[in-house]
Amino acid sequence: MAHCPTSTHTFTGREEVLTILEEFFLSGHAPERMKTFLLHGLGGAGKTQIALEFTRRFKQRFTAIFLITADQEYSIQGSYFDIAKTSGVQDAQSWEAGLHWLHSHEEDWLIVIDNADDPKIPLSRYLPSCDHGNVIITSRNPDLRDIANQYLELSDMLPEEGIQLLIKHAIKDLNNNKSDQEQKVAAKIAEELYYFPLALVHAGAYINRQQCLFEYLDRLGHQREQLFSKGPQQPKDKYYYSVYETWNLSWGQLSPDSRMFLELCAHLHYEHIPHSLFERGVKNLSMVESPLGPKRVVGVEHPDTLTRTHNLAVTLRILGRTNEALELAQSLVETSKRVLGVEHPDTLSMTQNLAVILGRVLGEEHPQTLNTTRNLAVILRVLGRTNEALEIEQSLVETSKRVLGGEHLHTLNITQNLAVTLRVLGRTNQALELEQSLLETLKRVLGGEHLDTLNATQNLAITLRVLGKTNEALELEHSLLETSKRVLGEEHPDTLSRTQNLAVTLGELGKTNEALELEQSLLETSQKVLGEEHPHTLIRIRNLAMTLRILGRTNEALELEQSLLKTSQKVVGKEHPDTLNTTRNLAVTLRALELVQSLLETSRRVLGEEHPDTLNTTRNLAVTLRVLGRTNEALELVQSLLETSRRVLGEEHPDTLNTTQNLAVTLRVLGRTNEALELEQSLLETSKRVLGGVHPDTLNTTQNLAITLRVLGKTNEALELEHSLLETSKRVLGEEHPDTLSRTQNLAVTLKVLGRTNQALEIEQSLLETSKRDLGEEHPHTLDRTQNLAITLRVLGKTNEALELEHSLLETSKRVLGEEHPDTLTRTQNLAVTLKVLGRTNQALEIEQSLLETSKRQVLGNDHRDTLGQIQNLAITFRNLGRFDEALQLQQSMLQKATRIWGPEHPSTLIKIQSLAITLRKLGKFNDALEIQQTLVVVSERVIGSDHPFTFRRIQNLSTTLAYLGRKNESLELMNPLVDKSVQVLGETHPDTLYYIKSLRLLESFSN
Repeated sequence: MAHCPTSTHTFTGREEVLTILEEFFLSGHAPERMKTFLLHGLGGAGKTQIALEFTRRFKQRFTAIFLITADQEYSIQGSYFDIAKTSGVQDAQSWEAGLHWLHSHEEDWLIVIDNADDPKIPLSRYLPSCDHGNVIITSRNPDLRDIANQYLELSDMLPEEGIQLLIKHAIKDLNNNKSDQEQKVAAKIAEELYYFPLALVHAGAYINRQQCLFEYLDRLGHQREQLFSKGPQQPKDKYYYSVYETWNLSWGQLSPDSRMFLELCAHLHYEHIPHSLFERGVKNLSMVESPLGPKRVVGVEHPDTLTRTHNLAVTLRILGRTNEALELAQSLVETSKRVLGVEHPDTLSMTQNLAVILGRVLGEEHPQTLNTTRNLAVILRVLGRTNEALEIEQSLVETSKRVLGGEHLHTLNITQNLAVTLRVLGRTNQALELEQSLLETLKRVLGGEHLDTLNATQNLAITLRVLGKTNEALELEHSLLETSKRVLGEEHPDTLSRTQNLAVTLGELGKTNEALELEQSLLETSQKVLGEEHPHTLIRIRNLAMTLRILGRTNEALELEQSLLKTSQKVVGKEHPDTLNTTRNLAVTLRALELVQSLLETSRRVLGEEHPDTLNTTRNLAVTLRVLGRTNEALELVQSLLETSRRVLGEEHPDTLNTTQNLAVTLRVLGRTNEALELEQSLLETSKRVLGGVHPDTLNTTQNLAITLRVLGKTNEALELEHSLLETSKRVLGEEHPDTLSRTQNLAVTLKVLGRTNQALEIEQSLLETSKRDLGEEHPHTLDRTQNLAITLRVLGKTNEALELEHSLLETSKRVLGEEHPDTLTRTQNLAVTLKVLGRTNQALEIEQSLLETSKRQVLGNDHRDTLGQIQNLAITFRNLGRFDEALQLQQSMLQKATRIWGPEHPSTLIKIQSLAITLRKLGKFNDALEIQQTLVVVSERVIGSDHPFTFRRIQNLSTTLAYLGRKNESLELMNPLVDKSVQVLGETHPDTLYYIKSLRLLESFSN
């Protein structure tokens, strides 16, 4: 409001304070600067009434007096807009016109900035920047002393003042007749209420209405007993209880209708609640009947109903039920416009924070319209309708720059929202450019330690992290956290959020133990400051569980996530986005298919088919199906997902690129390796262009391409790619980053495939030591690397060393992961293979038979890839033991399954065909073996290529079968070119080449 009301007629005392104000503002000498006085103290201490009493007494001494309501930023702007209008400013377009009027009128005006309690409002921005004029600020925030010339904290009223204030409200006698007994009782009551003004006013009003001066202390005592019997556990100060007790006594005397009336008023701003609002309500009451009683329900279009609908919409949004909130809000505004009128104050209030454009009411370019439009864009982004949000925000930024100016706080906030939307859309470089410029502007306009500047710094750090510039993000976040601790305090919610972001960045950099330490401490602080069930506390529990999972502490993560899911369901509901995220993480930890499928159905229903979170859940389901061996189902799902992602997010969005990578991996697993190669080569080029050559996602795509090349037998190309990738990974991420270590392991595997096994051994031994030191001896990655080292030792003939390593590894795996974990089963199989190499075939047989039963029974299922692999190994063991018929029976059954599951030309099916042919040859069924192998070589050359190592081995096996049949010339015709090709493709010293040369010489000796 622009005009300044007077104090109440019952204003009492406070003469000392009024004298201090008089001396400060009216001392007589000409001021050199604008005078600013801060009155601060507890709510209800009388700050506003003192300021209004001062303006009443001395209004003739000022040229103009204005009251600015400062409880919200938009109300400050509205007050300044009113100042401009009442002061005769022509064509005022914004609130700044009022501020400019004060600045330009060198007069002795006075503004009272009332209830400036919110520390997030940059109040200094709303003070006139001039050397004339006067300002009184009332606030509960003592930190505003920094912007005042003088300040005073209001203490208790003097006892005599407190007694008089109580009596004025309790005994409204025009002749001021009160007995000595009444005076004594009033003094006791005032003392009992600590002479606190608000409590005294409450008590006086109650006493006057109930005529109970002498009974009041007894009633107050009874009320206090009730309060302490059911009140809050944390102790409150004396003023809290005095105000609560006196208020509650009055509340208890009200009728239900009166209570409802006050509840309705509580939803409205306290200034100028219009009588017409209730007059209209009375008229509407006559039109409504209700099962709750005559005229109790006021109708769906009554202003009170609209207010409650507005509150319901806000609540729905807070609960994460955004679709319902949006639908309700849009309908509400239309009803409000029709019933109350487009320009009715309640219509404007309802549309605030509900994302509805107020163009017709205030004008398209009014600050409040711009603010509401901004909220609309945020809701659309939350709903996954990010392109719509982008379109609104881009237009909004231009409008705000033109109307309010490029450095106006509202313009800067909208720019930040636009940058976030760009980042969500995968246009991260554009977001980065915008945020860097925005941060510089905020530092210059608001200062480096302003709340908005700190928030912009955090957003910039997140964008840098998304772009893979993680070290830059880390440096920024370290500095930001220190500033936040100093400016806001160690336990401020924003400081806690920044601590969490720093932990995420540390995790991205592979510094997972540091992240864990930070998150554990953060969670304790969050539980203490915010409470065990606060949504932010729940998010931090989820993040801690994810870190534990990355560290291989899966059981701890699982325990946390299961407990968290129950809490989240209770606190925010089963279908809240945070609960869905927790469910998704639990499903990842468990690799639980049913859980992911149920989650996807919920996500589709609650968020929509095309919401980004639904798309992520779909991708997780596809991965889970692939891990479970249901690869054709995974393929169908990921192909459909890719089409949706391209349409909804765009061809080059990071999530679309990740889905493309998942499709390529699925194709490779299905044996469609050439298709996977083509997809990955194109994907790598796109990733380099969109994300950059050293972005973590680009590096991951490069690794996947190298693996595909290796599977295709293009091992030298894979090796060249992996050497370059490893150097880049060391430079960008660091030598001991988890991704760098994984790439080192992949390089060792490729070297082994190339026969450079000693080089692989040297790399793996060093890698295992690093993994033990950085990740721990029992981390899943450390266990994997131990297994790889054991295989390398076995290949090199160091079989006893391999056996010792595998025995120890298996015991650790059983203890850490469980006896039936898929990795434990794989390690059991590897141990059996090593035993066979050592000639301990009966021991291997016993292990493999038990292993197969476990896999079939419950862990993997009969048709899982690993189960079929175990059947293959058991068949080979039977064959090694001379139990050829049992081996043959197993292999024929297994080949039928493989053909049904993967198809007749899948690489895994071809391996099983080769193994069957060898068993037939062992049984002396040479012609049957020959027929199978001839067909197999032709298929192998077509499917995986004539230069693939597996094709070479199949040609060698065919040559051996021909030799057994006495067809040595045909055998030699196959072996001579095979040796030449192997030398050319694999190299002269490759173990396979040496074996082929040895086989050729043996054939030649038999021929001679």
